[in-house]
Amino acid sequence: MNRFSTPVTAVALSLGLLLQGCTPQAQIVADKTPRPVRAVVLSQPQSMELISLPATLEPVEHAQLAFRVAGPVQSVQVHQGQRVRKGDVLMQLDPHDFEVQIAEYQARLIEARAQANQAQQERARVAAADRDDAIARVELDRANTAVERTAAAVTIVEQRLQMMQDALRYSVLTAPFDGVVSSVAIEAHEQAIPAMNVLTLHGEAGFQVRLDLPEQLAHRVHIGMKAALKLKNHPGEFESQISEISHSASLLSRTFQVTATLDHQPLGAWPEQTGLMTLALTSSQHPGFLLPSSAVQSQGESTYVSVVDNGRAARIPVEVVGYQRDRVRVQGQLQQGDVVMISGAPYFDDGAQVGDILLGDRQVVL
Repeated sequence: MNRFSTPVTAVALSLGLLLQGCTPQAQIVADKTPRPVRAVVLSQPQSMELISLPATLEPVEHAQLAFRVAGPVQSVQVHQGQRVRKGDVLMQLDPHDFEVQIAEYQARLIEARAQANQAQQERARVAAADRDDAIARVELDRANTAVERTAAAVTIVEQRLQMMQDALRYSVLTAPFDGVVSSVAIEAHEQAIPAMNVLTLHGEAGFQVRLDLPEQLAHRVHIGMKAALKLKNHPGEFESQISEISHSASLLSRTFQVTATLDHQPLGAWPEQTGLMTLALTSSQHPGFLLPSSAVQSQGESTYVSVVDNGRAARIPVEVVGYQRDRVRVQGQLQQGDVVMISGAPYFDDGAQVGDILLGDRQVVL
């Protein structure tokens, strides 16, 4: 064994440590490049707010049908969901009672006409005798009265016969337009009452929208106003236009019924399908700028937005005065043309340098 091995090794290690200590360490430099941000340019202040109200689809043509006369239902010739054409028979009452009364009035009419003919013949004889001065004048007056009375009786019986013939015709309920039977409220052998709804018919001329408007909003809606309908379980929105506004409020809900026409009919829709109708209403009380919610930041009890001014961030206090879907309406010392950060604002103190600015998909230099 070499006795010099251990000291030489120690010296070598010391030398290595000494040389390593003399080597300069790498310096770590922080990246101070200003952060890029996304921003939007403010347009004109918005004085509109979106209000969404429950709405219902209803057919443009729809009718709740009823008999005009009473009687037992003899037959129901349609069922729910059945398509019918104008003039098709839907239901029919038992015609027996109407036919009996028609026969009675036909007999009365024959009798009344016979009496009228007899009265005319009698007047002719009395008139001839009056010309020969063989009868008193009063007899002629009585004959004339009898003719008028029997003629009136004929007219009365004719009108009653016509009423019974009309009642027989009314005992058959027919479709007033092409459509689909929505519901049937009576069955055969049941008693029908005049004006009692027995069948609901929906037309095939498309749909319209019905909604109830709260009275506090009624003065802000007018005929011709545009609206958008979003149906449940139905893709997309459907543009519509207000066509009717009721001027009589519901006694219970204090709402006004509004009807809107659709620019395009929704495919696969059905009557009474529900959804939301969105109206853009003017609001002179709360004009402001609409911004994405990500643009509004909070600090304590105050809120602010960050505006890029000469390449630096400037925090502007704002007040949130409304909401419009996913956007926030704010008021503050903002002007049209201001560039407001919509992402990255929390990373910038007031006066901090701002990097690249992306407006939509465009990179700009301000």
